[in-house]
Amino acid sequence: MQIFDSRKPMSVLFVLGTAIVIILFFWGVGFQFIKGDIRKTLDRNFESWKEKEPFSYSYKVQNGCMLAFSSNVLVIDGIALFEHENEHDFEITIDEMFYKAKKGITQAASIELKYDSMYFFPTSIKIDWDKDIQDDECFYYISNFRVIE
Repeated sequence: MQIFDSRKPMSVLFVLGTAIVIILFFWGVGFQFIKGDIRKTLDRNFESWKEKEPFSYSYKVQNGCMLAFSSNVLVIDGIALFEHENEHDFEITIDEMFYKAKKGITQAASIELKYDSMYFFPTSIKIDWDKDIQDDECFYYISNFRVIE
C-alpha cells in the first residue's frame, strides 16, 4: 500500500493535514513552555512578596488603557488608603498588580513584567491584549515605594 501519491488528492490532504497538526502541536508546547516560566516566576515572586511585605508602606501607582490615571497609596496594617491625582475610581494594590499580571499571562498576546529587586512585587506591567488590534495596550507602574517605620 502506497501512502503518498501526488496524483491522488486524498493523499496530499493527508500529508498536509499531518504536517499542520505537527506544527501546531510544537507551537502550542513552546507557547506553554514560555508562558509557564513567566507564570512560575510570578507565583514565586508573589510568595516572596507575601513573606517580605512590610507592615506599613506607601507607593505611587499609575495605570492606563487609552487614558492614564495615578494614585498615591498608603498601606497601614493591610488597609490601603488612596489619594487620587485625577478624577477616577481605580484603586490598585500591590496584590492586585499580581492578579493583573496573572490575567495578562493567561489571556494577552504579550506581556512584559519587571519586579522590585528587594520585595519582588511587579513595578512595571505592559500588556498587549491582541497583537492585531491597535491601542488595546495597557500599563501598570508602581514607583516611589517606601517602607514606613
